[in-house]
Parts: sequence; structure tokens; C-alpha cells
Amino acid sequence: MQKTLILAAAALAALVTLSAAPCFAGWFGFGGVDKELLVQVPPDKRGGIEKAEFELAVANEDLKLAKLKEDLAAKQDELASLGAKMAKAQSKAAEISLDIAKWEAIDAAGLGKKPENQKRIADLREDKTKNEAERIQIKAKMDQADLWIRDYQDRVRVQEKDVAALKEPRVKPAPAAPAAPAAPPAPAKPEVKAPAAPVAPAAPAAPAAPESKQVIEPAAPPAQAPKPAPETELKN
Repeated sequence: MQKTLILAAAALAALVTLSAAPCFAGWFGFGGVDKELLVQVPPDKRGGIEKAEFELAVANEDLKLAKLKEDLAAKQDELASLGAKMAKAQSKAAEISLDIAKWEAIDAAGLGKKPENQKRIADLREDKTKNEAERIQIKAKMDQADLWIRDYQDRVRVQEKDVAALKEPRVKPAPAAPAAPAAPPAPAKPEVKAPAAPVAPAAPAAPAAPESKQVIEPAAPPAQAPKPAPETELKN
């Protein structure tokens, strides 16, 4: 009993000692950084801080993207599960329709007992109505999940672009060298024209042939008919 009391007292003393000891977690970054000390750091000593802050920002954006993809995958799984339920419900609806057709054929052929046939057909139609209501509910959930998925797909694409832009190397453009002054334009040289070659004198033109004139001779006078002989000569 005494030994137990001694051990309990030692444990209590150790606990008091630990609670009274100064906490170094805040000093080493485990519990935050003292802002009053941080603001006193000169700018030329903050290079490592800025680099670490940038890396933290990139990591947070990656985390955000991963969370979006995780939520998107979960909703896609849910949509796939709803699709399986819809397929099962549609299969059940087809099975019920087949049973209704069979019992209606039996009843139309006058087989079996009429009251029992009618009761089976009525029960099957009630099951079919319940099945239709179930399929309507599943379809509504699928439409809602599909809209949700499209929205998150857009969010993922935007976040991926933001992360890619954030990770692009930031290279500061080098200062452009001053442009050299433009050289003054060279004076235009006077255009030197070559002397024209002497033109050879034209050869004298050959004399034109005299124009031949056509001489029109007067036409010969028409021949005159012989005069008639005097009457005296005719009488002889």
C-alpha cells in the first residue's frame, strides 16, 4: 500500500513538472509562429519564407483538386449504382408484364377459375404500378446525380487549369536593351545618265516611179452608107 502511494505521488509530481515546463512547440512551428517576431525579420532574410509560402499555396490547390476529384468519383459511383437499380426495375417491369399477358391469355381461353384469374391479374397490375413509381424515383435521382456530376466536372477542369497556371515557372523577363539610334539615311547619289548613241542618218528614199498616164485615142468615125445612083443611070 505504501509503495502504491509512493508511486502515485511520483507520478503526480512528474505531471506538475510537465505542466509547468515552458512550451517550445510554438517556437519550433508546431503550434504556429509568433507574428510579432516574424514581422521583425528583414526583407533580405525572407526568401525562404516566400518560397515556403508559395509551395504551401500550390499544395493547398492540389489538395482542393484532389478533393473535387474524390467527390466527383463518389457521385459517379452513386450514378452507376442508380443505373443498376434502374436496370433491375426495368427487368422486373418486363417480367410483370409477361405474367399479366399469360394470365390474361389463360382467362380468355376459359381455363382455370375466373375469380382466381382476375385476382392474380389485379395483383400483378398493382405490382406493375408500384414498379413504375419506383422507376420514376430512380430516374429523378439519376437526373439529379447527372447534373451534379456535370457541375463537378466543370469545377475539376477549372481547378486543373488554375493548378497548372500556378505551377508554371515564373521567370521575370530580362530588361530590354536600349535600342541603338537609327543611322541617318545616306544621301541619294545623283543619277548619271549614259550619253545617247548617235542616230545614223536615214538613207535617201528612192525616187517614185512616174505615174503612167493612159492615152485615150479618138474613136474612128462610123462608116457611111453608099449614096444611091442617079435615076438616069438606072434607066440605061
